Amino acid sequence: MTAPARHISIVGGGIIGVSSLYYLSRALSRLPAGSTLNLYEAGQDVAPAASGKSGGFLALDWHGTATADLAELSFRLHKELADEFSGREKWGYREVETLSVKFDSNRSRSKGPASLDWVDGKHVSSSSTMGGNGTTAQVTPRPLVRHLASEALKVSGVSIHKATRVVAAELDAASGRVKQIKVRNAHGSEEDVESTDLIIAAGPWTGALASSLFSNSEAGLPSLLRKAKKIGGSRAHSVVIQGSRPTTAHCLFTDMRYGNKAAAPEVYAREDGTVYICGGSDEVILPENESDIVPDLKATAKLIEQAAVLSPDVLNVDKGAKVKAEQACYLPISEGTGSPVITGDAKSGIYIAAGHSCWGITLGVGTGKVVQELVTDGKVSSADIRMLQ
Repeated sequence: MTAPARHISIVGGGIIGVSSLYYLSRALSRLPAGSTLNLYEAGQDVAPAASGKSGGFLALDWHGTATADLAELSFRLHKELADEFSGREKWGYREVETLSVKFDSNRSRSKGPASLDWVDGKHVSSSSTMGGNGTTAQVTPRPLVRHLASEALKVSGVSIHKATRVVAAELDAASGRVKQIKVRNAHGSEEDVESTDLIIAAGPWTGALASSLFSNSEAGLPSLLRKAKKIGGSRAHSVVIQGSRPTTAHCLFTDMRYGNKAAAPEVYAREDGTVYICGGSDEVILPENESDIVPDLKATAKLIEQAAVLSPDVLNVDKGAKVKAEQACYLPISEGTGSPVITGDAKSGIYIAAGHSCWGITLGVGTGKVVQELVTDGKVSSADIRMLQ
């Protein structure tokens, strides 16, 4: 008897959802004839939230026991993708030297490395290497996500539905497996779509979806949804500044003192001459829609000020630098486990991949790969994710 087609639905168009789409598209030919793969993103484009507003820092060996193996896989896949698709040109992939920098504008110490010529070295009290020689790298996330999406769409049977929200899911009463989902487009029209597998990769919205999608289902729900319901978000701010002259391939984790102020921004110089600066988070309630996320301009103003103090000749808007973006996003936090939740229930066809906090880009492509294995093979062979299930 011919196996029935599988209709796989992914909720969420960030790095996790799109990486899952990409690797599943590569495995779609292994599934029964007529199988389909659909991604639904509530925003107007892929990577509209944290994935598109993150720094894109990649680290090989900065991770705890639960995610160390996944991080190693993902770091390798990032390089493989960049090598295959000219990632340096298309999404700014490059290896970087990562430094811890202590900076005090009230003292003159001149302890900064000579190579870091865009930072005010006379006020660097100390610096040390945190990563380099192939152990830290970076990408510009939104172009990466868009590229993976475009590659997935080259495969027959793959579709991406933007400005489309998944609002309900139904399980078959007899088997307990996903039967269909209900989607709503930007005009409010709703449609029932056949679905045998459902991957929830909606970042900080995962918890709300896990609580609401199956509210009308009469079948028993898998226990993995309990973990998913505890995934929420914490707001973080960032700015992107076009420097007045080129910078170097450095990512900085700073400890700053200037005047009577203290701060610890992370500063990532990018291939295109922009510099991404982020720091701090707050507990403003996550809005229902990505489009309703707005930055606190007082918070971004502090980051712009800190950039000018750290790099007065290159990142100072009064000396030719330009602010390209002031933005906020919500880091997806797994309050129940403190680690990402990457798990699946083959009986119900429900899978969860979310809660990566600030490591979404680093772990993203690896997560997509192991989600593909969970869905198509029923087990993960590329990385040890047992502590994340």
